[in-house]
Amino acid sequence: MNIPLRQSSPIATDLLVFDLQNPRFTPDKKPEGFEDEDIIRFIDRSADLSELLQSMAANGYIKVEPLIVHERDDKYVVLEGNRRLAALKCLRDPNLAERAGVTLPEISQEHLETLDEVLIWRVEDRESAQDLIGYKHINGPRPWDAYAKALFAMRWLEAEQASADGLSLLEIAEKMGDGHDTLRRMVTAAFVIRQAEESEIWAVEDRKSRRFSFSHLYTGLSYSEFTDYLGMDRLSRSEDPIPKPVPEEKKQHLAQLLVWLYGNKGEGEEPVIRTQAKDLKLLRKVLGNKAATRQLEATGGLDDAVITATPRSELFELNVYKAAQSITAALQNQSGFDAKSQPELSDTVKSILSDAESLELIVEKAMRKVKAELGIDD
Repeated sequence: MNIPLRQSSPIATDLLVFDLQNPRFTPDKKPEGFEDEDIIRFIDRSADLSELLQSMAANGYIKVEPLIVHERDDKYVVLEGNRRLAALKCLRDPNLAERAGVTLPEISQEHLETLDEVLIWRVEDRESAQDLIGYKHINGPRPWDAYAKALFAMRWLEAEQASADGLSLLEIAEKMGDGHDTLRRMVTAAFVIRQAEESEIWAVEDRKSRRFSFSHLYTGLSYSEFTDYLGMDRLSRSEDPIPKPVPEEKKQHLAQLLVWLYGNKGEGEEPVIRTQAKDLKLLRKVLGNKAATRQLEATGGLDDAVITATPRSELFELNVYKAAQSITAALQNQSGFDAKSQPELSDTVKSILSDAESLELIVEKAMRKVKAELGIDD
């Protein structure tokens, strides 16, 4: 069938097939298999087909936006529009929908017949559609998750790097409508993960949690403490990320960092990052202190390593404030004290008072010394 390039053309729906290299299919989010029912089940769970099915059943197929395809083996692979293709296949084949676990709305014969033919826009190859697909799914109306975006942009960059006049990542970002530095950090992190997987030191499938929090890594790599630990060069914004950013001698550091971020289910190792907003900053603090980093490497305990990384002056101040807060809280809840069942608290309070007096002497002595150095009379 001779379908012209770069123009809208009608085509029989039966000639369309799913894209098995769909960027949405990432290691943590992918179909269980690659039969049509597997892909439809995945799309329905991740992108919810119900609204689209209802619309097609109520209105028929409206030929407004063509599906973007490329030809392969007398079939047409849908590069953009796999969700629409899933809905089309389900409505046209109720048995397939049932196998995929999709509930179908009622559809009239008149509307069903409109599903037999759709509009497509045929491109030469996958690379020819990257700018349109990239814009739509990176900063456009139907965004992918961060890891899918990163893998798409990484593969596009590598295709461009194979050409003498290929686009830079900055130019790719502009085509995608990405005016920030985020895409560069995401692609760098994608290269880091691929390097770990190719070196067989860690893979996304090794993560302890079902969800893959890709942002832990690409956010961490924006801090010099993380890149210094991995021995990575700090590139300028105009420079493209390199495919193997971690030096060979730092690969064990890479494996260790990924375990801290995501754990390793095979080894039974838990990640030290529980919440990104708090724990990533704590890990950054630890990586900025050699002794604390060594402690974390040896024990895997983030809290203890943070104490090692914290200056004594800061720890002293922090603990004094914590003690004050605890005593205030105890006073606010004094009605809960039962002298009969909690007699041991009397000795504890006396110990607190003694410690407080010692602390007062330490602080007063230090203050007198400072005043003497400044020539201030009491």
